[in-house]
Amino acid sequence: MKSIDFVNVHKSYGHVEVINGLNLNIPSGIRLVLLGPSGCGKTTILRMISGLESITAGDLFMGGKKVNDVEPGDRNVSMVFQNYALYPHMTIEDNILFGMQVAKVDKKDQQERLYWALNILELTPYIKRYPKELSGGQRQRVALCRALVKKAPYLLLDEPLSNLDAQLRTNARAELIKIHEVYSPTFVYVTHDQVEAMTIGHQIVVLNKGVIQQLDSPDAIYKMPKNVFVAKFIGSPSMNIIEVIIDGHDMILDNTRIKIPPYWIELVGNRTKVKFGIRPEHVVLNNSRGDKQLKIGYTENHGNRKCYSFAVGKDQLMATSDPDETISNVIYMNIPWDKVHFFDSDTDENIGYPSKLKNEETNE
Repeated sequence: MKSIDFVNVHKSYGHVEVINGLNLNIPSGIRLVLLGPSGCGKTTILRMISGLESITAGDLFMGGKKVNDVEPGDRNVSMVFQNYALYPHMTIEDNILFGMQVAKVDKKDQQERLYWALNILELTPYIKRYPKELSGGQRQRVALCRALVKKAPYLLLDEPLSNLDAQLRTNARAELIKIHEVYSPTFVYVTHDQVEAMTIGHQIVVLNKGVIQQLDSPDAIYKMPKNVFVAKFIGSPSMNIIEVIIDGHDMILDNTRIKIPPYWIELVGNRTKVKFGIRPEHVVLNNSRGDKQLKIGYTENHGNRKCYSFAVGKDQLMATSDPDETISNVIYMNIPWDKVHFFDSDTDENIGYPSKLKNEETNE
C-alpha cells in the first residue's frame, strides 16, 4: 500500500497561507502530476510529502500511516530536486551509489541498478567525472539517476526535465513512464509544462493559489475543463474565451447573431451573458461563408500547423489550420457545436455539457 492522503492540510509562512485546506487522495502506484503556474503551491505539496516542509494544520497519511511528524529519512521516498543537490566532491558514480550504500544495498545490486539508470539517461561516459565537469542538463540527469536507483515506493520529482534539451526531454519522458511501469512507485511529478503533464500523468491536479481547480485524467481536463482558469491553462495556443450575450436562441458575438442548437440553449437556461470557449484547433475556417466573418491580424508558422490571430471586439481569437491550407486575409469562422464550452460569467465555472454530447463522447 503506497497511497498518499492529504486531509484538510494547510501550509502557511507567517500570515501568508500557501495551501488552503488541501484534500487529496493519491492512489497507490499511479502517476500524478501537480500542474500550475509559479507560486501555486505545487512544490510545497511535494516537499510536504517528502517531509522537507512541515504541515501547519491537517494530516498527511502515507500508506495509511500518519506521517506529520515522521522525519524525511524515515519516509522511504526518492526525490529529484529542481536544483540537482549533487555532492560536488564526489564523482557521478559515487553520487549515484551513495544513497544505496547508506541503505546497505547488496553491492552486486548496486552495480546493476547503477548501470541500468546510467544507460537509460545516457550518462555512462561521464561516470568518473565530477558535477562541475558536466552541463546543467547532465547534472539534472545525474540527480534523476540517483533517485531511480533507490527504487523507493514513492518517487517525487520537482520539474526534473526543465534543463534538458527538447530531444532529450522527450526521450526522458518516455523512459520515466517505462521506469514507472517496471516497479510502479507512487509517482508525484511537479511541472508547469502542460505537455509533460498530459504525456506523463495518469491524473493531473491543476492548482491555482494553493487550491485544486480540477483533478482528473489528462483527457477529461482537456476536453471538459471545470472553469476558465483550467480551460486557458491547458492547451497551446490556449482556449479562446469570449464573453457573449444570449438573446433567445442566439449568441451575439461582437454584434453578429449566431444560432445556438436547442440542446445548448436548454443548458444555458436563463443566463443572458456567458463566456463562450473554443479551442483554436476546433475553429473551422472557411473562405466562403460561415457563422462569423474575421480578418487575419497576424500568422505564426509552427511548421506542422499555422496559427492565425483575429480581433473579435476587444478580444483576440486564435485558430489553427494545416500548414498547406490556403487561407485568405478575410475569412469566415464556423462553430462546431460539439467542441464548444460555456462558462458562467459570474463564477467562471463550466456550466456543463448536454447529455447528447456526453453520450457521444462516451461512445467514441
